[in-house]
Amino acid sequence: MKKRFLKTILPGLLLVTAVFIIGSGCGDGISSPPQDFQNYWPDIDQDSYGDASESPTSYATSYVPANYVMDNTDCNDNDATVYPGATEILDNGVDEDCNGYISITLFVDADGDGFGKETEVLELLVDESIPSGYSYYAGDCNDDDAAINPLADEIVGNGIDDNCDGDIDIVEYYTDEDGDGYGAGSALPPPAAGVNNNLDCDDTNANIHPYTREFLNDGIDSNCDGEDNT
Repeated sequence: MKKRFLKTILPGLLLVTAVFIIGSGCGDGISSPPQDFQNYWPDIDQDSYGDASESPTSYATSYVPANYVMDNTDCNDNDATVYPGATEILDNGVDEDCNGYISITLFVDADGDGFGKETEVLELLVDESIPSGYSYYAGDCNDDDAAINPLADEIVGNGIDDNCDGDIDIVEYYTDEDGDGYGAGSALPPPAAGVNNNLDCDDTNANIHPYTREFLNDGIDSNCDGEDNT
């Protein structure tokens, strides 16, 4: 009986044990598929577009942290209103749709005196200077004559509204405290001198006067039109 056990039963048990051990090891390798790794970018503002300025991080698809996406086309990941395809807002100086351009209202300045008359909306590269023949400033009542504009001196006797204030050949002088070319207050008695207009709504700030560039959402009425564009 002992010889039979050694010759037949024992080898069989050893074989079954070996198969079980080897089979178990192979089975683990086959049942664990390789992870699928992809590049992800942070999406801080959670607009579904990743930060274009950041380097990617590779994650397995089942272990991606919150606020990471497989996109890197967001040009400002701190503002959820800025992303590819967003609505472009006129005159705020922001490239909402990340195409590298801003939309801006300019005035055609045909006579090159720094003041325009007809409005036109242009698409400009971010930080690009405005092209020749355009101005940020309106108010020109005759864009064919560079001597006629809101900062010109009124010349008596020529029958022309030289400074575009609506009065012809009437010269009055006003104090211009901030030196921006626009005065305020009441007309000065002769022989006092100053500027020929009283259009300034803040004569203590040279950056605030009619026809200057208005910026959105700054709470300031920069161009004296009665609106602060907030």
